[in-house]
Amino acid sequence: MKKKLWVFVLIAAMIGTLNGCSVSTGSEKEPNQSVTAQSPDSTKETSEESAKAGGPLEPYKDTVTIHLGVGLNPNVSFPEGQSIEKNAFLDAIKKDLNIEIVYDWVSSNTDFQQKMNLCIGSNTLPDIMNVGSNQFRAMLKYGQLMPLTDAYNNYASDMLKSFVSSGGDQLTDMITMDGQMMAVPAPNIKAGGVNVMWIRQDWLDKLELEVPKSLADLKTVAKAFVTQDPDGNGKDDTIGIIGPANSGSLTGIGGNLWGLDPIFGAFKSFPQYWLKDESGEIKYGSIQPEIKDSLKELASMYADGLIDPQMLIRDDSSEPVLAGNVGIFFGPWWAGYTVADSLLSGKIDWQAYNAPLASDGKYYAHMAEPTSQYIVVNKNCKNPEAAMKIINYLLYNEPSWVKNGIGDSGITPEELDTSDVYPLFNVYDNADEIEVSYDTMKKFVNGEITEDDVDFSTHKLLKNDMEAIKALKKEPFDDYSLKYWDLGSDLASTNLPRLVSIMVGERPSVEEGYEEIYSAFYGQTKTMESNWSNLKKMEDETFAKIIMGQASVDSFDDFVDKWKQQGGDKIIEEIKAEISK
Repeated sequence: MKKKLWVFVLIAAMIGTLNGCSVSTGSEKEPNQSVTAQSPDSTKETSEESAKAGGPLEPYKDTVTIHLGVGLNPNVSFPEGQSIEKNAFLDAIKKDLNIEIVYDWVSSNTDFQQKMNLCIGSNTLPDIMNVGSNQFRAMLKYGQLMPLTDAYNNYASDMLKSFVSSGGDQLTDMITMDGQMMAVPAPNIKAGGVNVMWIRQDWLDKLELEVPKSLADLKTVAKAFVTQDPDGNGKDDTIGIIGPANSGSLTGIGGNLWGLDPIFGAFKSFPQYWLKDESGEIKYGSIQPEIKDSLKELASMYADGLIDPQMLIRDDSSEPVLAGNVGIFFGPWWAGYTVADSLLSGKIDWQAYNAPLASDGKYYAHMAEPTSQYIVVNKNCKNPEAAMKIINYLLYNEPSWVKNGIGDSGITPEELDTSDVYPLFNVYDNADEIEVSYDTMKKFVNGEITEDDVDFSTHKLLKNDMEAIKALKKEPFDDYSLKYWDLGSDLASTNLPRLVSIMVGERPSVEEGYEEIYSAFYGQTKTMESNWSNLKKMEDETFAKIIMGQASVDSFDDFVDKWKQQGGDKIIEEIKAEISK
């Protein structure tokens, strides 16, 4: 699978002042012309939509110049005669859309935040920008952005609208102010924020144990994994539940491989999340009473040896997992990629479930931010619809570019990667892409549908996934145990980790269901800028010490008091003010 890179559009040397959009003369438009390197899956939609006046890919009659900033990956190597400011992608955009891209400044990706913050502070913004959450909110606060409702409704392609609408109300709320759409988001894949329990089915079978559901069940199984020699080597070397390494986190926002998030969720406790209670009041999840209950239980489990004794000490949690010494870990659907080598060995059968459940029998999952990337337009821009056209052009052509290279230029994907060079690049997927993929492939292998029944136009990898699962899955088709995959196929090494990630890792979310918990706030307030680092460090150290027996569980109360006094209460008031706007 092609690695998806987030590229921020920004820059190192200011070449000139950052003006609004400029256009050579008028803005009259002609019917659309053919588009270079068009994706086969979008041909029908392109031909139908582009024939309309003002279609998503209609070129301007008169050249429109768009000023951007760009963040450049320092490892990019350009073919001879190409650069970030002169390349085949910019040539194609000029040829097919009649949009001239001018980079006013270029910086390294690592300098993006600082450079864009300077532009926000000095109100010298490019025409169109690709920014993160904090910068988007800062631009909103200072009134620097143009509402995009009309431009989006009139110029966004059906494909782009499909991606954005897949994010639902949570995504819509994040990009809306006073009823106006203020940004074009790149939706995050919803499934990426749901951590599930991955467990060794081969160990369960050997010890004749059932899949744990409750916290008590989990403790019983973890103890058996530690004490009953499930790997049969006669050594005391097995780990019940692996935890994060020294660079990892006990809990996270969204996906958190090796973290212990589901155990906190079993107590309906959600560290690092801003929660609204029944009265609408904002609370910080990490200082709620349920957290203390979670920490007490985790400390007991750690003391009993059920959790890796080297948690937060070892350098890499994946090493004992891949070595076959671990029975349980927590992580998102994509963890199948991480344990690929153990799967391909044919000896380790990882299965995934929603566990442990809370006392009410439900599984609580804290969700990732619905988006972390926003395309925004300077309020002084004369052609805001150009943002839609640039995004549309990427969506229609990217499949062909990734496969064949860019147009007639002779530039191959290896020489010039879309994610490194295309202006305003983001990865666009349906928020429910993994759920749809699971459901579609399940029906496909069971013979309920064929490829002809599936619209692949907004599902980039689904066709390949369906072809791969047809080749690799053995009967019975409703059992995804390791023994029912063709591990001897040449396709296994390249496709099995993804198929297991979807069909095993996503199965619990689709089949068992879960309760979605979103944070009420994902931004950064003024006090957070100065105080958050110390508050977070205090939180991490307190939680780790309690769990590892270096501090009593009652030290949590002292932590809460200090957290409030050292800026926490002020931050809560600032968040209330932000949300009420």
